[in-house]
Parts: sequence; structure tokens; C-alpha cells
Amino acid sequence: MKKISMALLISLVLLLPAGGTALAGHAEAPAPGEVQEFLPGSVPAETGPAESMSPALHALVLACLDQEAARFDLDDRDLAWEGLYIMLSLYGQMDSRSVTEEGELFLPEETVQDYAAALDLDLEELGEPPAAIRDRLDYDSASRCFVVVCGSDDLARIQVDSAPAPGGGLSLTGALIYEAEEQILARFQAELQPRDNMFGYAITAMDVS
Repeated sequence: MKKISMALLISLVLLLPAGGTALAGHAEAPAPGEVQEFLPGSVPAETGPAESMSPALHALVLACLDQEAARFDLDDRDLAWEGLYIMLSLYGQMDSRSVTEEGELFLPEETVQDYAAALDLDLEELGEPPAAIRDRLDYDSASRCFVVVCGSDDLARIQVDSAPAPGGGLSLTGALIYEAEEQILARFQAELQPRDNMFGYAITAMDVS
């Protein structure tokens, strides 16, 4: 795949913790009552699959670049957790079930499972977050929430084309675009299958180049 150093990617895409914070010694979690009563997250009915799945596509492309992986492999726990972290970090702040305190995002377990489902992942099968990611994503047993360092990606966008695939799925091709110069940072091809989840689909395969 096309080599893009993480230093260049970070400088262009700004996938950085908001305010430079990390989870080491994170603030006290919100009381359980503050995160248990929430409205379920949802995707508007009029949103098309390419648009509704753009957070998952965006996250997996960045994760593959980070891990220098040409293909998303569900058996690669580090890559799977990296993709889930990026998705939560960039898009979890917009979920009505989230609580943000001092740059840290608190997301209930079921909310994180909703996002994981779009990546065709199951939290129980994934197990605990690996040590390498716990300064950015960890679990708070008191509130039963995942604690995520918020990130931002204001200079890049996902551009998607779609076509039908066998079995009622979609075959998507597209690119991660650096908007300031309309530069292509990476190209991808992804296979989606319909799922009964918040996003309506799950990514079952992805190649990045």
C-alpha cells in the first residue's frame, strides 16, 4: 500500500487528542445515573448507506494507515481496537448518549457496542482494550462506561462511491481527501452487508492503498 508516515498523517488530518489530554489519571467518572438515562442513538431514516457508514469508513481507513495495514483484519485485535477508538473519538461526541468532561468522552457499553457493530465487531469477543491504547481508550467499571480521549479530523473527508453487491450488500470505493489541497491521502474498497444495527450495515471487508 502507499506509504504515508504517521507524522505526515497527523499533521494533515489532525487526529489528535483534544487539548493534548490523555487518560492517565482521568477525572472521576460521571455518576451512573448521569449516563444511564439516555435517548438511543440513531441515524436519520433519509440518510443513505454511504453517508451513514462514513464514520466507520473514515475510522477504518485511518486505522489501517496508522497500523500500516493494507487490509482490515477482524482477527487483528490491535487494528480492530484502533479502528473502534478512532470512530468513537471522532464521532462519539455527537451521540446523545455521551457525556464529555475535560476532553474525555464517557460512552455507555451499549453505545460502544452500537459503534462496534458497524465494524462487524463484538465487544465480548474483542476482550479488554490492549495496553497500547489505554492512554486513549479505557473502561471505567464504576460508571460502566468506556472513557475515550476526544480527537478531531477537521481537514480530511471521506469520498465514497457505491454499487450493489451480491446478497443485497454494497461495494464501496472511495478515498480519504485532504481538503485544503484536494489531495488523496489513501484509497479504499469496502464491502458492506445489511445489519440490524444503528447504522444499518457492517463493514465486512476493506482494502486500503
